Amino acid sequence: MTKSPARGTRPATATASTLLLVNQTSILDVLKTRGPMSKAQISEATGLSPATVNRLTAALISQGLIARHGVEASTGGRPPILLAFAGTAHVVGAVQIRSDAVSGALVDFDGTIIERRRRTIPARGARPGLTAYRTLVAELERLGQERGTPVLAIGVSVTAIITPKGDISGLDPERWSALTVQQLEEDRSTPVVVENDANALAIGELHRGVGRESRNFVTLLLERGLGAGIIANGSLYRGAHSAAGEIGFLLVESSSFGRRFESAGDLETRLSPATVTREAERAGVRHGGDLTAIQLVALAHAGDERAAPLAQRILDDVARALGALASILDPEYIVLGEGLDGGSEAIAPALRSRLEGRIQHVPAIITASLGADAALLGAAEMAIQAARETAYVYR
Repeated sequence: MTKSPARGTRPATATASTLLLVNQTSILDVLKTRGPMSKAQISEATGLSPATVNRLTAALISQGLIARHGVEASTGGRPPILLAFAGTAHVVGAVQIRSDAVSGALVDFDGTIIERRRRTIPARGARPGLTAYRTLVAELERLGQERGTPVLAIGVSVTAIITPKGDISGLDPERWSALTVQQLEEDRSTPVVVENDANALAIGELHRGVGRESRNFVTLLLERGLGAGIIANGSLYRGAHSAAGEIGFLLVESSSFGRRFESAGDLETRLSPATVTREAERAGVRHGGDLTAIQLVALAHAGDERAAPLAQRILDDVARALGALASILDPEYIVLGEGLDGGSEAIAPALRSRLEGRIQHVPAIITASLGADAALLGAAEMAIQAARETAYVYR
């Protein structure tokens, strides 16, 4: 069964089925974090009744998600059986789509990457991007079958904007023409979940990173443009039109009202490689090709005096975005992801100093705890949740 959750929407389920999913997930989470436990210990840790724990653990054993793991030391009488998480026996596919390449991985339920694959997309051909994506997904499914662990779901992170209708824009049109979420789902017998890269990063951090410490944070990345993923009270926030977090459309100055911004916003245009490279060339900054905003900041940090004024302008612009996010959302953390995580020893302090004394509460500014794989692991987490819902709710 293929699901069609563009920007994360999901079919409605009955309250009882939703409660079942929540309770089973709480059992899996406590076994993942604490290790093997008896049913009595699970009941105490989760707050579920012994009868509920007995029923749900039996179902999880039959699904292969937990397994018997010996017995507890006896204190008299029959020793209780210990149960353990068996997530390494199950895998999902995670895919990251960019304009010029598609990357993928097999990931187990522990969040461990088992296999990696990557395909560069040629600039010519009949829908070369979609062909590369489908070929890569088929390869991941084949690898899973060969390991004896079939892929249970596919999570896709896209460096683009996804509309509520499922249209995807912002990728190279020569490689990805008129792409839709439906095309990414076609010919798949397993659930497919699609999100933009900022939201995927936020989901990954929620389940595998800073979300273990905070239920309110924002992820920020600078890839196709400047995008944010918003976690509020432990849930991803999308907004009325699934456009929450498109901080790249922040209007920077009065002259912005004399222009129109269709495919790229005012702020992200100022931070784009094309703008940065053009300004660097005018300033006489030596470079070996297109410069990203953070590469230019790194040049200034290394002592390039010609790059310094441009770096200050870039940091000012990023700080404006952070100030807006922090003032409106009041997050505990702002997590810098791809495009902003390089040279964090210089960037985070520079951003923090710009905000101190200018907004009420300056959040902690940190780099993504999942590193370069943050968005990919976020896509995997989306797939894991979809696989659980399929197993628990739709069986």
